[in-house]
Amino acid sequence: MRQCATLCSFYIVGCRLLHTVSTMASNVVNSEVIKHCKPLIPELSYSKHKGQSGRVGVFGGSKDFTGAPYFTGISALRTGADLIFIFCVKAAAQPIKSYSPELMVVPYLDVDMPAEEEESWLKKLHSAVIGPGLGRDQNVMDKINSLIPTLKNVNIPLVFDADGLFVLVQNPTLLKDYSNDVYITPNVHEFRVLCEAFFKDEEYSVTDYDTMGPKLSAAIGPRVTILIKGERDIIVRGKTVLSYETTKGSPRRCGGQGDILAGCLGTFAFWATQVEQKDGKDAPQLCAALAASTIVRVCNRYAFEEKGRGMITTDMLEKLPMVFDSLFDDKWKYLIDQNKLLLNKK
Repeated sequence: MRQCATLCSFYIVGCRLLHTVSTMASNVVNSEVIKHCKPLIPELSYSKHKGQSGRVGVFGGSKDFTGAPYFTGISALRTGADLIFIFCVKAAAQPIKSYSPELMVVPYLDVDMPAEEEESWLKKLHSAVIGPGLGRDQNVMDKINSLIPTLKNVNIPLVFDADGLFVLVQNPTLLKDYSNDVYITPNVHEFRVLCEAFFKDEEYSVTDYDTMGPKLSAAIGPRVTILIKGERDIIVRGKTVLSYETTKGSPRRCGGQGDILAGCLGTFAFWATQVEQKDGKDAPQLCAALAASTIVRVCNRYAFEEKGRGMITTDMLEKLPMVFDSLFDDKWKYLIDQNKLLLNKK
């Protein structure tokens, strides 16, 4: 097992005060992010076999939304996972297959599958991302609800994004006893909707993240990390709250960049389970969220610098391998100046 150092150098354990990690300029990444996130990443080795670096399942893809699960699956691959399974409705399977031969697409969400076959598929997974392109069809929502007990037995980390969050809105007790890590990635509006569902009879300020973040995390389940997406990402686990701006990204907002984040996090969620927790029990999960946030913001910035207002999600995807290497791979040169990391290729 790899070791992950504590994040105590830049977060306050057990504190309910919102703590700012960095307010860096757009071309700078905090070196502490690299220092603490890098141990999550498995080393490349000739002795490894296919699948050891991650088998990620993406549960999403509907008749109307086929792009989102593709973006999530490809992002998980580009981050470093080995195999991606897309579990979608039957009508979405062929379009998603046509986007890339790298994805294994399984018509599942509206198909009756024997319990033994279903369990066989799920046992292959190291992590699952639930929600990209899922849609709001109630039969599909019910399918996801029925899936959770099996995923609990398989004991893998889960990432809930997009319409996957609506599953939690409908069923707030769904993950109450889920024993592995759970990550949810709401934007500010989705965070508000979740709070309304979980605390409908209480008075609260939804923008009071240092109070409501830990409260929502505890209400959802025992091992929940929340990544609230916005101009400044806010990451919550237990009573720890980080207000975090790794890099400014860009002012361009294109549909699909949240799907990239979900895919990156799906890979890091598995990697975090492989890290020995040296200090600070929450460090690997916080690092996973920090790493995913950093990668997506830097991809957004670099793609915007080239494409400007016309930037789209596929432009960000093209940058992902380069950005990952620039942040975490030793073949790139790190220039550290006053705790700031400037990225320069050798």
